[in-house]
Amino acid sequence: MLYRLPSCLRAPSRRLFSLSALFILFCMPLFLARPVLAQTPPLQVVVSVRPVALVVQELTQGMPVQVKTLLPQGATPHDYALKPSDIKAIAAADLVVWMGQAGEPYLKGAVAKAKRALDWSAQPGLIRLPLRSTLHEGHEAHDHHGHEHEGHDHGAAGYDLHFWMSMDNALLLAQALQPVLAGLLPQAEATLAQNQAQMQQRLQQQRLQTRGLLAQAKGAFLLSHDAYHYLEEDLDTFSDGAITLDPEIKPGIKHLMAIKARVQEHNIGCVLTDPTVSNALLDKVDRTPPLTRVAIDPLAWDYPGALYSEWLSSAYVKVVVCATAP
Repeated sequence: MLYRLPSCLRAPSRRLFSLSALFILFCMPLFLARPVLAQTPPLQVVVSVRPVALVVQELTQGMPVQVKTLLPQGATPHDYALKPSDIKAIAAADLVVWMGQAGEPYLKGAVAKAKRALDWSAQPGLIRLPLRSTLHEGHEAHDHHGHEHEGHDHGAAGYDLHFWMSMDNALLLAQALQPVLAGLLPQAEATLAQNQAQMQQRLQQQRLQTRGLLAQAKGAFLLSHDAYHYLEEDLDTFSDGAITLDPEIKPGIKHLMAIKARVQEHNIGCVLTDPTVSNALLDKVDRTPPLTRVAIDPLAWDYPGALYSEWLSSAYVKVVVCATAP
């Protein structure tokens, strides 16, 4: 059973409002609230993945900034090869923002030739969660110390590399970006500060509200791919296991049987899925009645907007849906 987002989170259907009325209602307040710095040539920012682009775009609303994302939809940082146009864009960019060599080794050489670069993984205070085994035990889910893990592709890094799904890490990136962008666009310093403050307020408020909802939810849920540890930590709610730690490594029969047994024993009602895990694999651990399947793309291609806080909010909604599934 596939979960569909509420209508307010889907693309709008035809309305009876005229285009001019919609413009007045929704667009004019944005123009009135923010100065438009149209006289300045656009700042060129190249980012590695879409979640980074969403942070940059939210921080630079109302500013002359163009953001290019290197990793296209459907690709993964593990096996992507830069095109000549990517290398040219990196060299010409005013700023390159990436997630570091451990998660994006293909970028190391090109970034070294950039005018200026910011490595998200190198920021002091970055939250780094440990890798987990596929059957998440209660003590393991929120133990920040090292422990054994089973053949995860991120093992060389020593921690879970999906750190962009942490609200606190996103705010850390925004804080690191603010002085860099202010140096490049000094006339936009006040706008940057305002955008960052509003982003922080939105993120903190929506996390607090979602935690309140999840405090009433007792349903167990499963992950198709263990990409949501930071999201779970944000919301103080934890999954019961993952079908795979690395979607590029096919799980064995013994593991699938263990997951299927856990689904029955823990009365799991839902699985958070992502595009890297096939429905055929999910079918192997399903039950009767079928598990509810709620999709979250860790690389944010399931979100049509331009703001990190909105994307994370949509992911929070999906976690609530999964945790409350019968």
